[in-house]
Amino acid sequence: MKVTIKTIAGLTSLTGLLIGNSLCAADLILNPGFETGDTTGWSVLGASDGSAYVNVQPANGPSAPGLYDAYMYNVIPAANLALQQSTALGDASPGLVNYSFDLKVDSSLNGGVVFIHLWDINATGGVIDSGPGLLGPYFNTGWQTYTGSWTAPANVDHFEIEFDCTTGAASGSAEAIEVDNVSLTQVPEPATVSLAAMGLLGVWALRRSRKA
Repeated sequence: MKVTIKTIAGLTSLTGLLIGNSLCAADLILNPGFETGDTTGWSVLGASDGSAYVNVQPANGPSAPGLYDAYMYNVIPAANLALQQSTALGDASPGLVNYSFDLKVDSSLNGGVVFIHLWDINATGGVIDSGPGLLGPYFNTGWQTYTGSWTAPANVDHFEIEFDCTTGAASGSAEAIEVDNVSLTQVPEPATVSLAAMGLLGVWALRRSRKA
C-alpha cells in the first residue's frame, strides 16, 4: 500500500507542479527582446521606405545581457509606422493580464508622437471593446520601463500589441524610438492555481508516506 501511495503522490506532485508552473509565467510574446537579431515574430506595417523603417540594432538600453533592441524611424509627413505582434491563437484566457516594455523616444519633432495599442482579440480576429486600448502618447527622452495590467474578457482568444511611430502633417515632423523587452503574461486562472496546489499536496503526501 505504501508503494501505491508513494507512486500516486509522486505522479500527482510532478503533474501538478509541471503543468502549474508552465502556465504561470510564460511570456506570450515571440522574440520579445529581438534577440534573433531581426524582427522575427513581428510585423512592420504602414509607411515603409528610406524615410520610414524598423531596424534591429545593438542594444544601448537596459536590456543587458540582451544584444539587440528595435529602432523605429519615421520622417514621412502625416504617416504611421507600426511594429505589431499578435500572440498565438487560443493562448489567452479571461482574467488578469500583465504587460511590460522598455521604450526610449530618441526624437519627437513637429507633431511626431508615439502610441502603443494593446487589444483583446476574439476567435474571429475582431478587436473586443475592452482592455487598455491606446496607451500614450510618450515623450520621454531616456529609457523607461512601462508596466500595467488589465482584465481580459470571457470571449478573448489572443492578444495584440502595436507600437506606433507617427508623424504630424507639419513640415519637418519626425519620430524615432527604440523598443525592447516586450512582455505579456497572464495571472493563472483558478484551475491553474489548483494544479499547482495539487503538486504541493502531492509533495506533502509523499513526505508523509516516507515517514510512515
